[in-house]
Amino acid sequence: MFYIIYYVIFAAFRPSLSINVIGPRFRYCLGINRTNLSNLRIQNEIVIFNKNPPPNCKLEVYGKNNNIWIITWVGLPGTIYAGEEYKIKVMLPNGYPLKPPIIYFLQPTPVHKHVYSNGDICLNSIGHDYIPSASISSFILSIISMLSSAKEKSLPIDNHLRNLQILFINISRY
Repeated sequence: MFYIIYYVIFAAFRPSLSINVIGPRFRYCLGINRTNLSNLRIQNEIVIFNKNPPPNCKLEVYGKNNNIWIITWVGLPGTIYAGEEYKIKVMLPNGYPLKPPIIYFLQPTPVHKHVYSNGDICLNSIGHDYIPSASISSFILSIISMLSSAKEKSLPIDNHLRNLQILFINISRY
């Protein structure tokens, strides 16, 4: 208690001391760090997902820190994917939510112009336009909406190039 009060008083009377110097120390004396905040966020998202899951979705959670999710989705009636079952894997990195989750389909993948045959999903919100405040549920809803609005089943135009790129990356590692 004295430690916290000391820093608050010390900061009040030393305006030349920047918040960046006090911030981490203050945070550590309370026992709060990014790992704890990340774990709290993940736990909160699991609760929210289970309370109000996206349509036809079931969640399975794995990993030491609940950082691997397998979401089973059954195609909605009235769509071209009606009754078909697909699995989406979500991997939450150590820096989540500041680092984006890795989201892709497990085999077999749906045939869609924004889903590559290796399971990669072409969706801006999980790529370049990632926003840390967005939830995993919102990403899954975007994917379901993308699939449900499709009029025909077709592979991406550059699907063969994507497969060659993956093959080249795997070969270059050895």
